[in-house]
Formats: sequence, structure tokens, C-alpha cells
Amino acid sequence: MQDYLNLTDEDLLKSIEKNDFDAFDELYRRYAQKLVSYVNSKLDDIEESKDIVQEIFVAIWVDRKNILLINSFSSYLFRIAQNKSLNFFKKNKIKEVYVKSFATFLTEISPEESHQRFEEEREAALNKVLGTLPEKMCTIFKLRYFENLTNEQVATRLGLSSHTVATQMKRALKTIRGRLDILTFLLVIINL
Repeated sequence: MQDYLNLTDEDLLKSIEKNDFDAFDELYRRYAQKLVSYVNSKLDDIEESKDIVQEIFVAIWVDRKNILLINSFSSYLFRIAQNKSLNFFKKNKIKEVYVKSFATFLTEISPEESHQRFEEEREAALNKVLGTLPEKMCTIFKLRYFENLTNEQVATRLGLSSHTVATQMKRALKTIRGRLDILTFLLVIINL
């Protein structure tokens, strides 16, 4: 059995490249706690720090066949930890701005106004997309969506087969789904 404690980082990396999990385990034992402390000193969130360090080591194991031997592996690890910490701040800053904006929006208008605005925006987005559909497809969709007709009723009214109506609806929904955000699209589907 190999004594991993006496191996250099470079030797451990060579072994890891050859799928040696014991070498990986030794590398993890050498650096994990130091990295967690380092990341936690930046984030002041021990659980998030542990998650980031775990992500780093998972990435190393997954990409073990492509590990380039680095002069200072410890410097490399700490650089990755620093970058992941910065990414964490950026991601949370965006979330924070979004949450503040949403909270402000909620306090500025009543629930009724909010619902009405949302409905108006949904209808405007849907009408914009409908304007890009071929005429027959648009007519079929409007009859199904706005007049709540069945495929058979639409087929009878337009002198088409039920199969044609169903096919045109599928194509219309596919086009609409591609052009609307997911929430708006789901609300359109719910109203069918």
C-alpha cells in the first residue's frame, strides 16, 4: 500500500489522473479545511464555504484526466476558491437587487393592480406573438384560446379537419412557447 502522506502534490495529481481515489482523498485532506477557512473568511458563511470547496474538489475529480501539472497546486486551489467566492458575491448581489426591486414593486401597488397589470402584460405579449403567426394558425389559436372552442368546433367553423386544427394548435403553441417567457406561456396554457 502506498504512503500518500509523503507524496508531493505533483505526485498526487499524477496518481489522481490515473483514477487513484486514495491520492485524491489525500489531496482533499491536505487542503479542504484550509480552503473552507479561506473561503469562510471572505463569505462569513460556513455552509456556503463548505459547498464551494466541495464544488472545487468535485471539479478536480471530474476533470482529473485533464489536470495540468501546476508549479504550485496550493496557489491554484486558493485562486479557484477566490474566484468562486467572487462569483458567489456577484450572484447574490444580483439576487439582492432583484429582491429589493420586487419588494418595492409589491409595496407600491395593490394586489388588484398587480394582477391587472400582469394580465395586461400577458395579453400584450401574447398578441405580439400572435401577430407573427401565419393567418390560419393565428385564427385557429384565437378560436381555441379566446372563444374556448374545441378542435372539432374550430374544424367545423373553418371547414378543416380536426387533425389539421390539432396540428396547427401544436405548432402555434410551440412557436408561442419559444417566444414568451415560461411563466407567461404557462398562464396561456392554463387558460386553454
